[in-house]
Amino acid sequence: MGCFLRIGVLALVSDLSPSAFQLLNAWQHGFPLESRPFRKLGLLLGLSEQAVMDYLQGWRSEGIISRIGPVLNPACMSSTLVGMHVPAKDLDKIANWINALPAVNHNYEREHAINLWFVLTCASEQARQATLDHIAEHTGLLPLSLPMIQAYHIDLGFSLAAHTKITSPLGPSHRLPALGSTERKLLERSLQGLEVQAEPFQPWAEHVQISEKQVLQHLRSFLDQGIFRRFGVVLRHHKLGYSANAMCVWTVDQHHVDILGKELAKQNNITLCYQRQPYPPHWHHNLFCMIHGKDRPQVLARHAELNSRLGLDQFPQDVLFSTRCFKQRGALLSPVHHD
Repeated sequence: MGCFLRIGVLALVSDLSPSAFQLLNAWQHGFPLESRPFRKLGLLLGLSEQAVMDYLQGWRSEGIISRIGPVLNPACMSSTLVGMHVPAKDLDKIANWINALPAVNHNYEREHAINLWFVLTCASEQARQATLDHIAEHTGLLPLSLPMIQAYHIDLGFSLAAHTKITSPLGPSHRLPALGSTERKLLERSLQGLEVQAEPFQPWAEHVQISEKQVLQHLRSFLDQGIFRRFGVVLRHHKLGYSANAMCVWTVDQHHVDILGKELAKQNNITLCYQRQPYPPHWHHNLFCMIHGKDRPQVLARHAELNSRLGLDQFPQDVLFSTRCFKQRGALLSPVHHD
């Protein structure tokens, strides 16, 4: 999908009025789950309902906002990070084929011999394994599946302002609603995101054939149960000037990995931090985090600082900068069919 990482429109953030800045920053969480949410945001921020919708629609058109909606808790699904060593001559072709798989929601080229990295999100472990087998059979390449063992900090938004970091490890989650149930149909519809209109939940109610009041009750319940990690504005950070991002990985022994993971998650500029299952002999690293910055030197300086501060420099490690984003969207739970 060719969303090449580049310097975005960071100036936009500094030029925003305080109320417009709040729309982008604070409303990544706690989005009003009520009939006219944009009117509520306007009342809170001193803007008209139409002004709120105009801001959000404009930012979505520019690609700054990916969507407005939920971020699923990975604990309630069968999700894995997959790395593949793809010959350079075949990379575009294989990346495009991977993009077409409904279970793939993120797909990046990174600077490493294992150069293609994507996330598979499936409703069950069986579906995940079937997709991995399909990928191996179609490409003739080995997909290295690195499922999450422990999340220390994940997907609570991307802060645009300096703040005291509050980590929130993943708690237990209820299972997904049963296939075919009203709740499951609503969940699947919600992952497509809200339309920017005065009563955005009404189309969801019509689709699922329940009242708007029931839709809002179910959405609040998904948050309370931990099925949703958050509900709000989902940003594309590279469009806001954070054009350098690196997946930083270490091989840490089991006696230290939890301690270091929890400490790493508390640090600023860390947006994701988790322990993943290695895939020896091809991949030994088990502690992962993402560092975002305005440029490559900033990311490397932050990585060196973390290494020194936390004693991570004693462990084998790699820094994998993203060079291309082939696909980026929220997870979907539609049935997967392989040709």
